[in-house]
Amino acid sequence: MPADFLAALSVDLREVYWRQEIPLGKQQVALAKLGDAVLGWVSYGPSRDADALPAAAEIWAIYVAPEHWSTGAGRQLWVHARAQLVQQGFESVSLWVLANNRRAIGFYDKAGFVPDIASTKQFTLGGATLTEIRYTAAFKNTAAVR
Repeated sequence: MPADFLAALSVDLREVYWRQEIPLGKQQVALAKLGDAVLGWVSYGPSRDADALPAAAEIWAIYVAPEHWSTGAGRQLWVHARAQLVQQGFESVSLWVLANNRRAIGFYDKAGFVPDIASTKQFTLGGATLTEIRYTAAFKNTAAVR
């Protein structure tokens, strides 16, 4: 992500967004916490992709604060979201990841996701052109990250 874009993000505006979005019920959100500290969060729900089947879910976003990487927080968020989606009857899940985000791609590989190379998209953010790749996993074949 472009540094200027990240620097311009507003916690207050994101809080307003989440306070409006969560009650709509389109996506679910779970937190990873240690005491009162939030280590990360995951947002998930039905797939937003135009070509998605009705039983397809999506990890809309997953974030863990860098100081909590490699602690298991991301794995716990994924396992929680996966269990909830399976319980809700979804058969597969997808997510979009920046093509150059090697750390995230490694995480998703371990979680059983595979790249759908035919499904890439580019967009401009903060003056930079970024590429995303869709990753998918079928629940019946997806092992939880260990």
